[in-house]
Amino acid sequence: MALMEVLQDRCEVTLVTGAPFDCARLNRDYHTRVDEHRIAVRVAPMPQILRKAQAGDALRGAYIGRFIRRVAKDFDLCISTYNLAPFGRPAIQFVADFSWDDEIRYALPQTVVGVRGLMQSPSLARSAYIGACKFIDDGEADLRTHVNNTVVANSQWTADLLKSRHNLDSRVIYPPVFSIPFNADAPRTGDFVMLGRITADKRILEAIEVLSRVRARGHAFGLHVVGTLDNSAYSARVRALAAQHGSWVYLEGGVFGEEKFHLLARHSYALHMREYEAFGIAVAEQVKMGLIPFIRAQSGPAEIVDDQRLCFVDLDDAVEVIDRMLRDARVQRDIRTHLEGRGAMFSQERFMAESGALIEQHLAGRTLV
Repeated sequence: MALMEVLQDRCEVTLVTGAPFDCARLNRDYHTRVDEHRIAVRVAPMPQILRKAQAGDALRGAYIGRFIRRVAKDFDLCISTYNLAPFGRPAIQFVADFSWDDEIRYALPQTVVGVRGLMQSPSLARSAYIGACKFIDDGEADLRTHVNNTVVANSQWTADLLKSRHNLDSRVIYPPVFSIPFNADAPRTGDFVMLGRITADKRILEAIEVLSRVRARGHAFGLHVVGTLDNSAYSARVRALAAQHGSWVYLEGGVFGEEKFHLLARHSYALHMREYEAFGIAVAEQVKMGLIPFIRAQSGPAEIVDDQRLCFVDLDDAVEVIDRMLRDARVQRDIRTHLEGRGAMFSQERFMAESGALIEQHLAGRTLV
């Protein structure tokens, strides 16, 4: 959406998608100003049952890949905003995560069960499924089709992994992160916030354990878990553990729009437990809203805060890092000042300027570094 906003006044823009394009909803959700009358939309053909299915992401991607390769020749420039797309010609490829890299994905906690979980696990069924996707996509959805592309990583951590695992050179452009103005001098609660999907890879149960141990050292604070709980077994476990710690763990449910930012502005700290994260939009939002986030070392979120005093390597280390920080008001003031400067790096304006310049260079045919 941000890229279409950049391009709509400069180019004729066509969006290829696998589903109908609800421009008004997306503008509202992502705080953009895309004019749907300036955007041509082409929906990739695929079986209707697949278009509406909750599972089958790779299969949908195969149908989209086959379609974009057929139409790519009609355009001056092709851009993928979500990972490597097989245009069959040089393009700009924005890498958002490593969901396409099974080895990395297998290292994460399993977040889905049933047939979908089976299809995402290393198995003969998974191999057959991926084989079917490649057959539908004419067998061309391979990293080797991207050697002449301009690859854009969403963090240096992502760029380093692209180079070490796939020998792909990339440049870093941080994603656009929205925030609202707030009073930096307004009092805050001293509580922690967790923000994001309620899934096992977010490690919410482990976060409650860590903060329980920190509280046992004499600290008083609450934890506000912000995210929609569903009927899954993992959500049930989160509800049960929160109930055990009912005096200080608050399940806020899904909080969206400006209400989410007002909630962030009321509290003081954040805890982000996910491993192998390419960037971490929630962490950038927390930084921009004045919170101090504690995050996993050696990850995209660690790059956002750029301060090892906020990073931990395991649960025991997390307890020590948080306890140490909560006991030192002087260091907290120093870190808040540091984070104020970091927030500007993740603005929508900066993303639009950098990506716009990249696109202009590409259209002008200049060599990209």
